[in-house]
Amino acid sequence: MSSEPHIFFSDVNERQGSFLRRTFLLGGGMALGTVALVGRLAQLQIVKAEEYATLATNNQFNFRLVPPPRGLIKDRNGVVVAGNRPSFRVLVVRDETKDLDQTLDLLGQLLPDTLERRRTLIREINAAPRFSPVPVKADLTWEEFSKVNLHAAELPGVMADMNEARYYPFGGAYAHVIGYVAKVSDRDVKAIRDRGEQPPSILFNPGFRIGRQGIEKALDTDLRGEAGGKRVEVDARGRVVAEDVAGSKPPVQGAEVMLTLDNDVQNRALEVFGEEAGSCVVMDVRNGDILAMVSSPSFDPNLFVSGVPSKIYRALADYERRPLLDKALGGTFAPGSTFKPVVGLAAMKRGWDPNRRVVCNGSFFLGRRFACLGRHGALDMRGAIKASCNVYFMTVATEFGPDAIAETAREMGF
Repeated sequence: MSSEPHIFFSDVNERQGSFLRRTFLLGGGMALGTVALVGRLAQLQIVKAEEYATLATNNQFNFRLVPPPRGLIKDRNGVVVAGNRPSFRVLVVRDETKDLDQTLDLLGQLLPDTLERRRTLIREINAAPRFSPVPVKADLTWEEFSKVNLHAAELPGVMADMNEARYYPFGGAYAHVIGYVAKVSDRDVKAIRDRGEQPPSILFNPGFRIGRQGIEKALDTDLRGEAGGKRVEVDARGRVVAEDVAGSKPPVQGAEVMLTLDNDVQNRALEVFGEEAGSCVVMDVRNGDILAMVSSPSFDPNLFVSGVPSKIYRALADYERRPLLDKALGGTFAPGSTFKPVVGLAAMKRGWDPNRRVVCNGSFFLGRRFACLGRHGALDMRGAIKASCNVYFMTVATEFGPDAIAETAREMGF
């Protein structure tokens, strides 16, 4: 069945007039569009040519921060106890990958241990600034480094390079006193902002590390150095196509720190402790120099530089002898017999006669029985110091009270 036409023309002239009207309207619309297009092009190419030329130049070149080598830490004789070493690593640039999950799958076939950290890696890569390389694995062996480079064409957005990583050549000997470096956390950035300061841009670089404990933390600002930058040419998608060497700025290494510690004494002190728990501080009494400051048992701070595996960290944290605790500074211990002269001095400042005798029968009762080192009989202060008599100094301490002792202790620097 044939369908009837929707529009009927009574004569040929009417049909021709309708066609001309449509042609006129269509042609007018095209003419207006052309005029608008030409006008916009004229505005972009002539009126705003200089402005957009500047923007294009800025988009063509990008300045990318380069972390500086961290300053060296040496002992009193110039032995490096915290330095830097070359390290092969593999990085991923999210915006240059076609499919991040597929890229990590392929990378996992080459580096199986990256699969264990897959969830963490995805979080770090997605949180990184655009076109910023994120380290996926550090300390690659030469075989791993070669394997990644061999398959580079199959791994868009993946690159392998060499950088400098923090290194502690004596391992646990300095783990507490020197500390270690670690990745910048959200809490670190928040702490800076809470002080009313603006966090340096280098803190947001995924490969940057800051001091987390000990000397590394206390002198972190000096040890950081000054960040450099590479001026690179990028394409329309932001991918690097060339480097402008003349416009790049080399990083400046951090300041060198010289400690009073003696490497031989420090290592020997840790060796003597073995696996026993405790701490040791060796001081030069002539000038107050700290020659050794050891906490035992210790741990290898090199594990923390790239990120310690959770299983190893949990094992260290749960070990009953507390290797993560700095017992030299953070431990709470009874002061021992070396504190007895402070008690005697506090008493003498308040009228105690050092010739006054106290009878020691071998124990002292204060809520419970405290044993002495022997039965010393009647002792004056000189004899009590010589015999290290607990009964004598406990008697003195209870007579004058803790506030008097604390006041004298503070005056002596405790």
